[in-house]
Amino acid sequence: MQAVTLVNGSYNQGLDALDRGFAYGDGVFETIAVRQGQVQLWQGHCQRLTKGLLRLGLAADAAAASGLVTRLISDIKAAYWLFEAADGVLKITLTRGVGGRGYAAPQVSQCTRVVTLTPWPSGREGLSIAGVNSRLCCHPWSLSSALAGLKHLNRLDQVMARNEWQDPHIHEGFMLDPEHNVISGVMSNVFIEQQGCLIVPQLDQCGIAGVMAQEVRVIAEQADINVKAGRINVAALLNADAVFMTNSLNGIWPVVNLRPSTSHTKPHSWFISDLTVSLQQSLATRLSQQPLVSELC
Repeated sequence: MQAVTLVNGSYNQGLDALDRGFAYGDGVFETIAVRQGQVQLWQGHCQRLTKGLLRLGLAADAAAASGLVTRLISDIKAAYWLFEAADGVLKITLTRGVGGRGYAAPQVSQCTRVVTLTPWPSGREGLSIAGVNSRLCCHPWSLSSALAGLKHLNRLDQVMARNEWQDPHIHEGFMLDPEHNVISGVMSNVFIEQQGCLIVPQLDQCGIAGVMAQEVRVIAEQADINVKAGRINVAALLNADAVFMTNSLNGIWPVVNLRPSTSHTKPHSWFISDLTVSLQQSLATRLSQQPLVSELC
């Protein structure tokens, strides 16, 4: 099974070297699970994508953003027909398009749409049951209240953090802000459990507002589980009753071990809580009731 890529709706069309997404990271993207032909959490991804389009000025208004999403849906349906597999990873990217030399955006821009479907990654399924090993990353998040929460194309902080380890038995790394508050995993959002309540990091200065994290928050609140956002330092992380991470492909990953990353860090472990397992079960039910590719609108 091979990957399928459409650029502006055309199969195997190249990307212009002057595209601002390539040159400056001037764009947004979403990574979405497709399982048995169902597009997981599509509405949540659309909402975050639209927010990014408006914040970066890639769309002038909500109507323009909606028009871009409509064209993306046509691209997704065409790509999935070519892909010929029930499961895959859907990545959609929107850039400001081709521009001249220099940072200034053209007064009139034509967004570039890139839709890619790749095979579903193997070997991850057991981690949601057994739990994952983690470490603390040295590279911190850069602060930017204007960009906090968005999934824009500049992901160098996460690249730098992920390059800190090569051990395949470490599955994720906790990323901190410059004041040593826990913000996220390299590719995940973080939840800690304390006395039956869930605490998530505040993402007002950095980090990504995860679509899966939002879905888990909704599930928790519907089950009368208190969820609040706050500053989480490393001591609070270590003192948590349980810890789990979420992202759009992995769902809920319980964190069971923290491996030493420097001579100043010690190993630590957590149990997988009943609350985490209950959330996983509720999430599985929700994810089995998602729209098919053909039903997107």
